[in-house]
Parts: sequence; structure tokens; C-alpha cells
Amino acid sequence: MSDAQRADALLAEMPREGRGRLKVFLGAAPGVGKTFAMLQAAQAQLRQGVDLRVGVVETHGRAETEAMLAGLPQQPLRQLDYRGMPLAEMDLDGLLANPPKLVLVDELAHSNTPGSRHAKRWQDVQELLDAGIDVYTTVNVQHLEALNDQVRDITGVQVRETLPDWVLQEADEILLIDLPPRELLERLRDGKVYVPEQARAAIDAFFSQTNLTALRELAMQTAAARVDADLARRYRLQGQEAPSVRGRLLLGIDGDTQAERLVRHASRVAERRHLPWSAVHVDTGGERDEERLGNLQAAQQLAERLGGEVVVLRGGSVADTLVEHARERRASLILVGRSRPRLRRRWRLGRGLAERLLDLGSGLEISVLDTETEQHPIRAAAHAPAPWRDYLLALLATAVASLIAFGLSRVLALPNISLVFLAAVLVVAVRSSLGPALACAGLSFLAYNFLFIPPTWTLIIERQEDVLTLLFFLMMAGLTGNLASRQRRQLQALRSNQTETTALLELSRKLTAATDRQAVLAAAVQQFGQWGELEISLLARSRDGVWKVEAGAQRLLAEQERAAADWAWQHEQPAGLGTGTLPNGRWWWLPLSGEEGPLALLGVAPRDERPLSPEQRRLVGALGQPLAQALERAQLAEDLEAARLHGQTEELRSALLASVSH
Repeated sequence: MSDAQRADALLAEMPREGRGRLKVFLGAAPGVGKTFAMLQAAQAQLRQGVDLRVGVVETHGRAETEAMLAGLPQQPLRQLDYRGMPLAEMDLDGLLANPPKLVLVDELAHSNTPGSRHAKRWQDVQELLDAGIDVYTTVNVQHLEALNDQVRDITGVQVRETLPDWVLQEADEILLIDLPPRELLERLRDGKVYVPEQARAAIDAFFSQTNLTALRELAMQTAAARVDADLARRYRLQGQEAPSVRGRLLLGIDGDTQAERLVRHASRVAERRHLPWSAVHVDTGGERDEERLGNLQAAQQLAERLGGEVVVLRGGSVADTLVEHARERRASLILVGRSRPRLRRRWRLGRGLAERLLDLGSGLEISVLDTETEQHPIRAAAHAPAPWRDYLLALLATAVASLIAFGLSRVLALPNISLVFLAAVLVVAVRSSLGPALACAGLSFLAYNFLFIPPTWTLIIERQEDVLTLLFFLMMAGLTGNLASRQRRQLQALRSNQTETTALLELSRKLTAATDRQAVLAAAVQQFGQWGELEISLLARSRDGVWKVEAGAQRLLAEQERAAADWAWQHEQPAGLGTGTLPNGRWWWLPLSGEEGPLALLGVAPRDERPLSPEQRRLVGALGQPLAQALERAQLAEDLEAARLHGQTEELRSALLASVSH
């Protein structure tokens, strides 16, 4: 091992300056004693004189847990009103205003009441850690996002409250709280976990011997993976060889219903192999309905939450593009899902994506996850046919080609007439997609046979050579339609890529000519104003916390928007619409930060009030980088000008004092 690698390991082992430490009490199921163990550890810390406070602890009426809670200082809970019902949540602001050394936060995966600053309790914990406060917390293994599908397969229950796996991976210490399933079932029957009515329902629905054993195995595997990672890090600290990170995992996703399942599986594989991973979507330019777009965006957002990189590529072939990207990123594993065979794949002689990857990916490991066990009716709804107008175009093009060919039949020989129908197929393929082009090819095949192959006005073919002619015509029509449709998709992808590149180039050119802050902001508003579906606002914040709209939409901020803007400014992270922090507003706030902190706040509000897609957020973020650099350059120019004026003033003052003294 090189000295540089050992130095990197030492730096990674050092505690991050100003950040608290996180200790997680991990269990396989409710009732194993996580909260009791956390309170027991807190009592020991209290006896040692540690300044601690209970942020929130759920006792669920358990007498032994309430007994352990006695004597521990508690932060009063914050009361929120939701649909006329008072709900109690952890008072995050109260803890930050008077921070203790240690805070106890139960049920890390809990979803906060709507109207809270963060959507999830684990985000509250992250803010406590950023403030330098140590945190003890509890979580069950079924709440890990990457295990959601496995837990559903084991128990038949879809767990709704989840947290990203990286939260657990960044914990400084994980303590596995284990209890044999037989003892846990006895505790349930004795009413030590739930009240008797709830206990009977829980045993029937979730707490079976088989389910608890499987969940216990998942918890042990999770803890073992963490121990393996810690062991590898210790080896690196000693300068010895350890299992190193080699390559990268690439996950190919599309807009089908299995995209999120693939993302979770890829996250677990990457964690076990200690590989960085990316969720890659190849946009071939094909048409997608709203459901497929929603599935794709949900999978991309899930990949971001689980610590993966989201990549969108454009190309005509999914397999070629994936393999080319894998070579560029030096990936070692490509993971894709195997869906049901479709008519299009059968028409291509049965060569699906996995088969093409195996042919092209020499030296790469290709892993295919079988998704056949899922419900197919939902999957079928995701594949919507092309719009009916495109098929109407195919019918109209065939009719026009038939009329033209009928008029030219007295002048041209029979083989040449087929070129008229091929031209119609090309027109349909260029104007629509592959499905209507194939429909046009089939209709042209029937019209050519019916009108021009003897005996005419029938579908009967007398001569054998005419059968061969028709078959060749149908094959050529299908091939030309496929090629024309592929070229159209590639052209659309190139146009989309050119649009993004042009936007970056235009903004860079405008920012280069801007000399002061107002000119920079005006250039930004002019560039973003070209997107008619978005509303833009650029804000500045004074030292006393007052917001001022410097450019863009001049609107007063509601209380929810102001809270999201304040949080984004303080933490230099996006907040608002579509994020996990104050997501109930209609603005997405992106801080434009320099080396010394935020310089401005960019607000983006879609006019249809839908959250921005990951691709839109990445494009806005890409445009925000040169904008932040231009603002920092303008700020530096203003500081230099102020320093120059101050220097001239001091020189004049010194000269006046010298003359008076003389």
C-alpha cells in the first residue's frame, strides 16, 4: 500500500471538524429492546456527567422503557396541528437554540408531520450532527430503503417509512440489538410490545416465526457488512493491503414499474462489493407516456437518496451506449433487469438488451435481475401505444401512395411501383415512430398485392416469383422504417443535447460581458427567462436576515417559502419543492455559493406546480455554477474598487494632515 493511500485512510478516520457523532441501535423488529438499550446507554452517560437531553422517545406504554426514561432531561415536544388533530414532534429549533452534548432520537425512519421543516426525522438528525451535537438513535432493519423489496417479499407488508442506506453507513457506531424470535413472540403475547389487541393482530400479520427469523438474518447481514468495511479500513490504517474499490457498478434503468426495485438491488450489490455505482438511463428519443416518465423520475430520485450517481445518456442503441459509458468510467459490472419478451424483441430474432450486452461487453460482468415475478397487468399499462394520429398518418400515407402508384402504373414497370410505397414508409417513420412505420409497411404490403400483383383486386398470388417480390418488399419496408425511426430518435437526442450545450454557452458568454452584480443577475434572468414553463427569482439576504428580490419575479415570500430559503442559505443545500426539506411550497431554492459562503439564492417555480425532474435540476445546477462564479468575480471586483477608493481616501487624508501639520 502506498503512503498516499495510508494518508487518505488516516484522514478519513479523523473525526470531521464541528460534526457530532452518530450511534445507531439497530434491530430486526419492534420489541427487541433498541429503545431500552439506548436509554440504558444514556443513563450511563448521564452518570459520567455528560450534558444530554431526550429529543423524542416512543415508549409505546412499555413499563420497563418508561422506567429507564426516568431521570433523563427531556426537551419538550413541539405541538403541530394537522387536519384538526394535535400531533407532537421533536422540537428541533429548541435543541439547536440550547444545544446539549448528546441528544436521544428514537425511530430514525419516522415521517414528520406535514408542515415540519424536514419530511423525515433522519434529516433532523443530520442537522443536529451538523451543529456538532452527538446523537443516539434507533432503527429497524426493515426501514432501510435498499431492503424495502426484500422485506415486502418476506413479510408481504410494504414498509412506507424508509431512510437511505447512506445514513446508516455514515454512522460512527452501530450496535446490533438482537433477540431470538421465540423470546420476542413471548414478549408480544405477554403484552410487553403492544397492547393485547394489537399484539394478536401483529402476530397474525407480521410477527411470525419465519418472518422474524428472516428479518433477523437481514439485520445481521447489515451489521456484518459494516464490520467488514470497518475491518478493511483498519487494515488500510496499518498500511496493509485491504479489499480495494475497483471499478464501478452501472445500473441501466428505464421507465418501467421495476425501476425502483432495480435501484434498491443495485444499492445492496454495490454496498456488499464496496463499489461506487451509477443509475444510467439511455434516452433513445422514443416517446414515453406520463406514467413511464413518473416511474423513471421516482427511480432517479431513489438512486440519489441511496447514494448513487444519476446519469442520463443519449444514443440510438441502449446496449452500445451502456457499454461505451462503462468503458469510459472503467466500470466492472453492468446490472439490468430482464422484462417479458415483447413483439418487437421477437421481431428482432429474440435479441434483447441482456443478449446484446453479453455480445458487446467483453471483459465486463453482466448481471440480469429477473423481474418476472411482478404483476404484469401494471407493467402492460406502462407500455402505451403510439398516439392514434401517427397511425392515422400511416393509413393516409398508404392511401396517397396507392393513388400515386395507380397513376404511374401505366408508365412504370411493376417492380418500380414498390418504391412509391417504400417512400410512404420512410415519410411515416421520419414523422412518427417505429410502430406507425411498421403499420404503414403492412398496409403497403396489402395494397401492393391487392392493386398491382396479378390477379388484381384480390389478395391471391398466382406466380411464385410474385410471392418472393412481396416478401422482399415487406422486409425492405420494415428495415427502412426501422432505420428512419432510429435516425429520427438520434436527431432528437442531438437536438436536446445541443439545447443544453447552447444554454451553457450563451450564459457563459453573457456572464463574461457582465462587469457588476446587477449585470450578472440581469444576464441570468434573461437566460432563464427563455424557459416559459419556469418562473425565476434571484434573492439576496442582508446580515439581519431580510430577503430582497434582486431580479426575476417580484413576489413576497410566504412563511413556508421564507423558511425554505433560510434553510437553503444557512446549509448551502437545495430546499423546497421536490426535496426532503420543507417540500410543501412551490419554489425550489438553490444557493449560489462561493468560497466564503452563499452569494445569492436562485428560486425556480414550475408554472404547473410539479417538482422539477432530475434532468431539469441538473441543468439548473449546471447553469448555477458559472452564475455563482460570475457573482463571486463581481463581488471581488467591487471589493477591489472599494479598497482602491479607500486607499485614495487615506492618501488624501494623509496629505491634508501633513499640510496642516506643516
